[in-house]
Amino acid sequence: MKKNAFIAVSLAAVISLTPAFTTNVFADVNTDIQDQDKKISDLKGQKSDLESQLATLQSQLDESQEKAKTLQAEYDETNKELKQLNDDIEKINERIKEREEVLKDRARAMQKTSNSNAYLDIILNAESITDLVGRVSAVNQLMDSDQQILEDQQNDEKALQEKQASVKQKQADQQKAIQDYEAEQGKIEAQKAQKEAVVTQLAADQAAAENEKSELVAQRDQEAKEAAEKAAQLEEATTAQATASSSSSDNSSSSSSSSSSSSSNSSATNNSSSSSNSIPASSGSAYDKMMSTATAQLGKPYQLGASGPNAFDCSGFTSYSFAAAGISLPRTAAGQYAASQKVSESQAKPGDLVFFNYGSGIAHVGIYVGGGTMINAQDNGVKYDNIHGAGWGEYLVGFGRVANF
Repeated sequence: MKKNAFIAVSLAAVISLTPAFTTNVFADVNTDIQDQDKKISDLKGQKSDLESQLATLQSQLDESQEKAKTLQAEYDETNKELKQLNDDIEKINERIKEREEVLKDRARAMQKTSNSNAYLDIILNAESITDLVGRVSAVNQLMDSDQQILEDQQNDEKALQEKQASVKQKQADQQKAIQDYEAEQGKIEAQKAQKEAVVTQLAADQAAAENEKSELVAQRDQEAKEAAEKAAQLEEATTAQATASSSSSDNSSSSSSSSSSSSSNSSATNNSSSSSNSIPASSGSAYDKMMSTATAQLGKPYQLGASGPNAFDCSGFTSYSFAAAGISLPRTAAGQYAASQKVSESQAKPGDLVFFNYGSGIAHVGIYVGGGTMINAQDNGVKYDNIHGAGWGEYLVGFGRVANF
């Protein structure tokens, strides 16, 4: 009886201490949960601010797209004007040839008889004063006509030169506008890419924090459940006397084993999840798919803002080619530059991107094929170019890798 009484008193003491112990444990876990809640709230706030900035950038990008449409329309009008000018030039040249033939015929006629004798014959053969005056007037008109033909020819040649200079200047201005547009859109795309990367990281951090919070909540609930079970076992032990101690020990061992099993299962689950996240390497055929698609576009025309398949601008061409290999690129040259891993020319290999800057940001991109050569979409359409040649070498910025072929 004394032994049973001692056990009962001991168990009662343990039961009385259990709520205080449990409260302290729960207080620590609840503090951790509150910390995670604050972290999640901060991450949501940062992500919301960046998403607002991204919306503003998208609005700016849409505005740039509208500018692009206007530039394209103006560019098309200039092409029409250039075509009309070429037609006018052809007609003017035909008139010049015709006038030259008239003057040559007249010169040959005058060479057969000297000018003075021909003029004298016209006067001497006059039948009357009226006839004489008419003959002299006709000769003068003929000479004036020759002079007018010469002046018309000179004026037409001058007009031709002025028109050519005007159209060349207009084309240069439009080319500069296109380059400025590419640079502006590229800067916006680069800013978007940077902010989207931060948003993606914040989302990952938020997911991790929420997962950690869930684990803490699950831990707290499990500890509460185990504490309740222990309290019930201890209370039962006071009435079961001596046999309750053995039963409580078995239950405690079973609970510990269950917790260990749960922990082991959780570890196995985490290991399985980690293993499933491995990413297979790219296949060797990706480069062939990309390059075969790129070379199939040779000769196709350049069009600002076009991404195929009938016409391309520079970044539209690279995006189209890499998409054939399952690789997604940002839409503009600057965006592709921001998304690429920079490499030196000595490290560059076929399949890397090569970038150019005309003075106001990254504005042109091509696909490097090795030996100082790239395939790209430019004013003369899709073609091969020497990256160090005239019009390229002075604007070369460097190389970027977007795929490990």
